Amino acid sequence: MHNNFSNLEDCLKGTKDIPATDFNGTLETKLNSLNTLRSEISKVKNGFNDNIQSEFDSFKLHSILNTSDNNKCFQTIVTAINDSINSKDFKSILQSIQSTFKNYLSEINSVFQILGKDLAESKDIKLPYIFDAAFPENKVALVDINEKIELIKTEFDSKIQTEFQQISLLKANPKDIEIKSLPILQEKVNALAEKIQSDNWTDEKVKFTEFYKFITDVESLIRNKTEYFKAEKDLFTIEFKWFQFYNGLTETNQAIVNELKPKSNWRKSLLVFYLNSMLVSSANLDLPTNDEEHKELDKTLNGVEKEQLKFIKEFWFSKQIDTTREFEQKNVNLSVENLYNKRSSNRFKRLSLRQIVQYDANLFTTFFPIILTSPDVASNLFKGMNGYFDIVMFDEASQLRLEDNLPAILKGKQIIIAGDEHQMPPSNYFSKVFDGAVEDEEDLEEEKEIVVDKDNLLLSCESLLDFGSELNFQRKHLDFHYRSRHPFLIDFSNYAFYNQRLKPLPNNFDYVPIKYIQVNGTFSEHTNEAEAEMVLSIIDKNINRLPNGEYPTVGIATFNITQRNLIKSKILERQKFSKFEEFNAKIQELEENGMFIKNLENIQGDERDVIILSTTYGIGKDRKFARRFGPINHSKGYKLLNVIITRAKFKVYCCSSIPEQIFMNYKESLITEGSNNKSAVFFAYLAYCKAVSESNNDLRLSVLTTLAENTTKSAGIDPKTFGELESPFEEEVYQCLADHLGTDKLIPQLQFAGFRIDIVYDPKVIGVPKVAIECDGAKYHSSREAYLYDRHRQKILETHGFVFHRIWSTNWWRNSSRETTKVVDFIKQIESTTNPNYKDHSHTAFAFTDDIVIIEDYVSQSSFIDTEKDNVTIQAIEKIVPSQTKIFTEEVKLNSKVQVKYMNNGKDMNVQLVSTENNKNDNSSGVQKVYYKSPLAGSLIGHTVGDIVKIGNLDNFVEIIKIIND
Repeated sequence: MHNNFSNLEDCLKGTKDIPATDFNGTLETKLNSLNTLRSEISKVKNGFNDNIQSEFDSFKLHSILNTSDNNKCFQTIVTAINDSINSKDFKSILQSIQSTFKNYLSEINSVFQILGKDLAESKDIKLPYIFDAAFPENKVALVDINEKIELIKTEFDSKIQTEFQQISLLKANPKDIEIKSLPILQEKVNALAEKIQSDNWTDEKVKFTEFYKFITDVESLIRNKTEYFKAEKDLFTIEFKWFQFYNGLTETNQAIVNELKPKSNWRKSLLVFYLNSMLVSSANLDLPTNDEEHKELDKTLNGVEKEQLKFIKEFWFSKQIDTTREFEQKNVNLSVENLYNKRSSNRFKRLSLRQIVQYDANLFTTFFPIILTSPDVASNLFKGMNGYFDIVMFDEASQLRLEDNLPAILKGKQIIIAGDEHQMPPSNYFSKVFDGAVEDEEDLEEEKEIVVDKDNLLLSCESLLDFGSELNFQRKHLDFHYRSRHPFLIDFSNYAFYNQRLKPLPNNFDYVPIKYIQVNGTFSEHTNEAEAEMVLSIIDKNINRLPNGEYPTVGIATFNITQRNLIKSKILERQKFSKFEEFNAKIQELEENGMFIKNLENIQGDERDVIILSTTYGIGKDRKFARRFGPINHSKGYKLLNVIITRAKFKVYCCSSIPEQIFMNYKESLITEGSNNKSAVFFAYLAYCKAVSESNNDLRLSVLTTLAENTTKSAGIDPKTFGELESPFEEEVYQCLADHLGTDKLIPQLQFAGFRIDIVYDPKVIGVPKVAIECDGAKYHSSREAYLYDRHRQKILETHGFVFHRIWSTNWWRNSSRETTKVVDFIKQIESTTNPNYKDHSHTAFAFTDDIVIIEDYVSQSSFIDTEKDNVTIQAIEKIVPSQTKIFTEEVKLNSKVQVKYMNNGKDMNVQLVSTENNKNDNSSGVQKVYYKSPLAGSLIGHTVGDIVKIGNLDNFVEIIKIIND
């Protein structure tokens, strides 16, 4: 024992973790020391285990399955293995731990790969998962796979159950299906089915081809039998007596009973059947009784339209592909993209449009099958390609000369000419004014009437439109007038020139479409200062913004070019004054929106929301009124008037200085003229403007009636807005509606947009549409084109706020109360709803108001005396207004050096007025010498710095910046 304690002491002396202990003394002392040593060893052991656990945790190997990058997890243990401080044994243990964990990961990955392979090879489980990610991602995928497998399992079980139920067990071969009891089941079912049929349990044949259906039928049969015999009434006895009665009837009566048996109320059915037979025997069987044919027609036509568009797109797309392929086969070194280069490159130059067309016209027209161009450009682009286009269309053909357009005509296989014979033909009238051959339109002589030579149409036809007329081209009239948003704007021309053929659309809001302004200005030197100022005043004070925030488009039309130039000069003159800043800003915005100032000779083809007319003519300075109206007094003058008065969409301001006692005598002038032409029709238009402006409906109708009676096709105008009902059918419908709704909101035979509506119910509520009630009978539907016409008519009326309800005469005679209830319910439904597409246009009228301010400074103060009527000659006394002498102000005179600024382009120019001609190349010291009698010099002489002057009769204006007089 002593030796054992000695050996223990020696062992303890060699340890680092357990303190040394001496085993001296008695045996009891040594035992106490041994117990103390045991306690110390136990503490060291526990601490050692904790250290081992702590060191192991520091390697973070517990998170190896929760990270995507395993190398990071091994990084700590690898660092410890490579640390030279650690012992070899310790490193060996760490390497063993690392190897164990790597093997563990490898085994997990192997399991995932096996699972992926099994899923891929499975025929019933279509889950192609590839486990190539880290364990966390694979674990998530594994959860998803488990859920899907469970779902597949459920679906598979259900499919097996369904397939089993679909097996015809009663007809199946027992040898094919391994069910021992199947032969017994089939035998019992067949026996029961034969029993049911042989005993006549039911009239219905029991089907026993399918087991589950057979069971359901038998259960239903048993349930019905139970209910039948347990009913309170003796149904069996009742049915027996019924069959006893039925079997005693004749075959005819049995047939009638058979028809009535399914009816719940057979008495009413019998009565309707009998009365309907009477109606059919005496009525037209072709009469429709519902809107199905209309709906079917709409559906068919819409489908045809969609298919047409689809076919056209596919056709041209296919053609473009084929043409492109042919082009690239013929031109190996050139692609379509290079042919249409927007910019030049080193290899391919940018080609002009003409070069592109000439290179391959088929390719060009395949991509651009519709080409909009002028006739001369078409002739140049497609030179020599006669008959190339399927269709060539000409617009405004009344102004196209045949000789200018003949090459373009030859380009087409079919020619369409669009034009208006009541608008201006091509003429030499006004080119003379622009060329300076005459000073004013008043000096123009009327051209001789062109006589068409049937043997030489090419030389004798004045216009392309005349050429088409003489060759008897098929005529198609555009009867609907779409420009004017108020019928009064087109009514005058409609009655004066078009024999009431045009059908205008009604206005969407109430306003006065024509404002007549009696200016009483003086006509002097071919201009009228008062009217020019009035035009500017209207723009300034009466043209306002529309509800959308923009100004309406504006056009200014004058009756000669000199008045046009005057108005333009006044607008330019205001630009140099700051007090007209708002006016100038409005002018700029209006011009950006398309405002124009044109005389009547070059306004054809234009249209604007508002047109301001300056008729220009009036009393002269001699207080006389000369009936000289330029080209309007010529035989084709009515065409000019027709063009200028039909340019407005919403509003016309007619500024006139022609005395009322002259134009109000329009009837006598029209009778004298014998046609709606020259000054007579001009006077009638002024009277018409005055009537519309003053809401004088009697005068307006009087003017229109006089014009209609003065045409070659005499026709008057019916002042009545509504007509009488046309048939007893309509009268009955109207009376029934009146009984239910009253007569205040019912309008019979309403004329609208050239159409007539049988009965209209007007709720008279903003936003609620009017109801058009159509009474369709036999007479109307005898026409083959009735449905097409009705569809077109209904489409136009619906766009103007109507909704349709049709009452068919057949249905009305069968049951008028039912049809009345239907139409009344329909009306009440419409009244209870508002149209979501309704647009309130009532505020639009605020954009062109009627509060006109007369410019008194320019108005003639002397009363007019008709000298031609009264044979009185009055010598006008003109006061000579003394001119104020300009003191200390340089004026332009001969030899002056003047710096001017052109208003149209803003460029400055230095000129000197000299007395010698031919100074074109004399530009010494930057000063251009101009002859003092030239238009520029003549306009500058006598003016001072700051003046804006017009150069001769041109449309150019210059401002004088500086004057130097040596």
